[in-house]
Amino acid sequence: MTASMVEHERAITPDELGFEFMMNALRLTDGFNIELFKQHTGLNIDAMEAALDKAVGLGLIKRDTEKIKPTLRGQRFLNELLQLFLP
Repeated sequence: MTASMVEHERAITPDELGFEFMMNALRLTDGFNIELFKQHTGLNIDAMEAALDKAVGLGLIKRDTEKIKPTLRGQRFLNELLQLFLP
């Protein structure tokens, strides 16, 4: 078996951190605790406020003071949901 080689590597920019987190966390049907966002990105969830508000308005996520969770519609249209968080 041959080890695969990485052609190139780059660091995630601060602008991309929120998207990267959301790309992984919103795949979970149970969603995520908001505090995890800050722990993993170093950012306050307010950095994603406009995208979160739009996602709620489109019926793609449910949100309360502790948790963000994709709705059934959000699970079905995950790519569209994630596009809202692109930098």
